[in-house]
Amino acid sequence: MSADRERGAAGDGGRRSAIRILLGGGAAAAVAGRVQPAWAAQADTAPWPRRGPSAAVASSSTGRVREFWIQADSFEHNAVPNGYDGMMGRRFSPDQTTFWAIGFRAYTPSWGRPLDADLGTDGIGTNAGIPGPVLRAEVGDTIRVHFRNNDEHYRWPHSIHPHGVQYDRDNDGGWLADDPRHPGTAIPFGGTYTYTWHCQGSSVGTWLYHDHSVPQAIPAPAGAASKGGTADTMGSAEAVMEIGAELGMLGILVVTDENTPPVDREFTLFLHDAYTDDVPSLAQDLDMFNGGAFLDNTPTFTARVGDRVRWRIAALGKEFHVFHIHGHRWESNQGYQGWVDSQILGPSTTLTVEYTEDNPGDWIYHCHVTDHMTGGMVGRYRVHP
Repeated sequence: MSADRERGAAGDGGRRSAIRILLGGGAAAAVAGRVQPAWAAQADTAPWPRRGPSAAVASSSTGRVREFWIQADSFEHNAVPNGYDGMMGRRFSPDQTTFWAIGFRAYTPSWGRPLDADLGTDGIGTNAGIPGPVLRAEVGDTIRVHFRNNDEHYRWPHSIHPHGVQYDRDNDGGWLADDPRHPGTAIPFGGTYTYTWHCQGSSVGTWLYHDHSVPQAIPAPAGAASKGGTADTMGSAEAVMEIGAELGMLGILVVTDENTPPVDREFTLFLHDAYTDDVPSLAQDLDMFNGGAFLDNTPTFTARVGDRVRWRIAALGKEFHVFHIHGHRWESNQGYQGWVDSQILGPSTTLTVEYTEDNPGDWIYHCHVTDHMTGGMVGRYRVHP
């Protein structure tokens, strides 16, 4: 194994039952063997123009390669920086809504410096860590992700697991206790790994990627009862499955083709939840849009009448959600077929919503599960005439 493939491996940890039901999402990725499979040589070799700063592109006999330099960074994160719940009128102090998060950020080659935010329709988003940068590719492309674990706070092993693209087991990123040193599944603090994924015709759509490494537990604060979970307690009730994702290691992956229509506005929205049982510093469970909770802490999206608008929405964790926009309807081709103003999505599923804007106003979007509104899943959507 080359040094570029992996520097270090390892670990143990565990909890939580498997997800039983999935809604929407798209085609499952097929898994091939370690020898280069036939599908790896099926990419289109036609010239392709670079689409923004998030990926370097090179041509080869197997097609176009989109190269990303992604780093896991840990940082103190306040999900409610204005300290106010604008829907219910509650106030919070920073110590109630702040936790040590971990997020993915995109960098210049060799992790030189973080890339600037790009909120355009082909951009990487805010690149602020939660969610991670939007990874974009086209059918026939190869995605190459150079990953470095810079989790200075927890110093846990991490990985990247993609949905919707094709890969072999060494590029899966999913850690298993019965194969704890498998390449790419537990990159230690300071370690690096390069993942290679292939975009098939069945990869078109909105997908997600996330940490899928060793289960862990956050120690209780000094003086509180300790849960006692560590990477050495794999199989106990204390370690949390996909704790890295709960702390923010998640992002959206987009694959397009020649039939993907252009839009004037594209919004990316990630729904995820953090629980006091897992994150002891929190005063209440938080239900977040892009890492923020409650109005004016979550993203405020804007459009104009006449704009063609696309929302790319993803969810992860253990909750089911109902995405709703006030004052709007769209035609669904996922799940229920027809006109809707609300749609369900569950853990690890996605939703793509498109419509032509026709209703000016100061609207809100939110999850229609009342517990999740109470926990912070509400944001503003402003439509100008």
